[in-house]
Amino acid sequence: MKYSMLIMSLLMLMGLSSMTNQNTKTKTITFITTAICGECKERIEDKLNYTKGVVFAELNLENKMLTVKYKTEIITDVQIKEILANLGYSSDTVVRNHEAYLALPKCCRGAESCEPGK
Repeated sequence: MKYSMLIMSLLMLMGLSSMTNQNTKTKTITFITTAICGECKERIEDKLNYTKGVVFAELNLENKMLTVKYKTEIITDVQIKEILANLGYSSDTVVRNHEAYLALPKCCRGAESCEPGK
């Protein structure tokens, strides 16, 4: 009887522990970027969606707004914007890294059309 009570107590504690871990605080931010084309979108989303602490990142090219949902205990909004800057893009509060910007394809810098033949 004591053995079964001990096992039940341990199972209850494990359940509470897993529930606590699932309650990690998340936050969603949306801000404007200097991204202009599909290559920019792919580059930004690929980098952010594989960044530890980022749950979700999506760029809307029509309005240049980037939406990022992230775990506040792992990463901050400033760190997210710094990642974006190091890719060569500015945000509403962080200026792009100039060398990273120059390394972007010409169409991502607005120097030429991204569409072939234009």
